[in-house]
Amino acid sequence: MEIAALLHDLGKLRVPDEILDKPGGLDAHERSLINAHSFETYQILRHISGFEEIACWAAYHHEEPDGHGYPFHLSGASMSLEARILRVADIFQALAQDRPYRTGLSAAQVLATLQDFVAHGRIDPEILAIAAGDMAGAMAAALPVASSH
Repeated sequence: MEIAALLHDLGKLRVPDEILDKPGGLDAHERSLINAHSFETYQILRHISGFEEIACWAAYHHEEPDGHGYPFHLSGASMSLEARILRVADIFQALAQDRPYRTGLSAAQVLATLQDFVAHGRIDPEILAIAAGDMAGAMAAALPVASSH
């Protein structure tokens, strides 16, 4: 799980920095390049002996239980527990951290957003319940360690 979590965005190495760091919305072409990163991650990791499951766990972090995710359009029934955990963790971290286009959300805002995702079938409710049970710990894990400078 740790390896998959660390490598899940490996495919973003193929996305130009000006898109990754863009402060505003993305156009359709830019969005397609960003969306391809999880497939690129799969393509890289699946060729490493012993990484067969890790490749799937990492690549499936944008798959949604209702089958509307990407890149493989899997349903929740075909997603492993590890992939579902990684999906919630990735979204949680993305919401909590500062991004070029917005500041990070508070714990209450993160939880409310994720509860909305559950209501719309976009994430696993059981995984969110576990994270919500320790929001302080989840927020601490999601935020970068402060610099000691």
